[in-house]
Amino acid sequence: MIRLVGDVAACRGGVTEKRRVLMDGLIRLVEAHSWLWTVSPKEHLKPGKRPVFTVLSHGGFEDGQFPRLLKAIDHPESWGIFDKMSREMKQRTTHLTWTRRQMDGEDQFNHKTVRPLWHAAGVGELMISACPLKTGELGGVGVYRAVGAPEFDLRHARIVHIVLAEVPWLNDVAWQEEEQPTLLPKLSPRRRTVLNLVLEGHSRKEMAAQLGISIHTLDGYVKDIFRHFGVHSQAGLIARFHSGENGKTPESGD
Repeated sequence: MIRLVGDVAACRGGVTEKRRVLMDGLIRLVEAHSWLWTVSPKEHLKPGKRPVFTVLSHGGFEDGQFPRLLKAIDHPESWGIFDKMSREMKQRTTHLTWTRRQMDGEDQFNHKTVRPLWHAAGVGELMISACPLKTGELGGVGVYRAVGAPEFDLRHARIVHIVLAEVPWLNDVAWQEEEQPTLLPKLSPRRRTVLNLVLEGHSRKEMAAQLGISIHTLDGYVKDIFRHFGVHSQAGLIARFHSGENGKTPESGD
């Protein structure tokens, strides 16, 4: 663990590269296969409601698995997996790292309509580490094991917690690769899911198929997102996020 944190500190890349070095090393330590780094508005953290988040980085997913992961998380019957942790994070202002078993007292993950969605994303087990940010938002890290792998135990959770607690500055940088946090732009949950896919570079046809909506409906969401960030194309949106020039914009409704 000490060596990994040292490797991150010595990494000459920007924040995105440092996150990747950290997480690629961390999943090796806990015998996981993929990871996801997100930021969420804390006011939207409500038990029984759709998880609202925007992806900053991810790794370890094979082709097509990352959009399937978003689809699994977005399914209403998956939301209960995170209820217990959501309640705890609403009441506390400390860093928490929980295994899926700790979060999911009702074993919602293994529900007959939920499990196939997660398995399609290559996820057989997970744990979450969430940390309040100086901006009032939440930084979240998901760590995943492949289908057929054993559950994470408390030792694995402690390793993840200790390592992430050593790099709080990686959590405090939201969008851009510079040492200051920014406010998370406020988009509706569905538009946030589309934003995650747009930033991945997927085509309109691919996104519509992954979300199970028409191209026409998707086009409406994409136009709203472009308008929200003051850009006119997918390439422009991606470039804006890479340059870290996201400005404050009015909140978009559902």
